[in-house]
Order: sequence, then C-alpha cells, then structure tokens
Amino acid sequence: MFKKKALSETAIKGIVYQFRYLINDKKASDEELSWHLSKTLSNLGVKVDYIPEPPPWKKKNE
Repeated sequence: MFKKKALSETAIKGIVYQFRYLINDKKASDEELSWHLSKTLSNLGVKVDYIPEPPPWKKKNE
C-alpha cells in the first residue's frame, strides 16, 4: 500500500559517522542522540514522531 523509503549506503554511513562524533567527542546524552537521529531521518524523508530538542543541561553525559 505505502512504499517505504530506502536509505542509501552513503546515508547510513553518514549517520554512523555523525553518531560516532557525538558519542566520542561530544559525549552526547541519549536524549540528544535520539533528537539528532529524529532530525537526520526526517531530513532524509523518513517519517518520525516529533522529539523536542533537549535542554542544554541534558545534552551531555557526565
């Protein structure tokens, strides 16, 4: 009935690269990672639920 959008290998590798940067260098929290993934998938045309941007004090894992 509905066609699902296929993501290219390059898009998947780009997402992985961004997440490695956010985890290793920025020490991003789970909330920030989920927000970034939601934004990235949305930009690629994949329908996702709305996830609000986390407040600044929740953006870093301690």
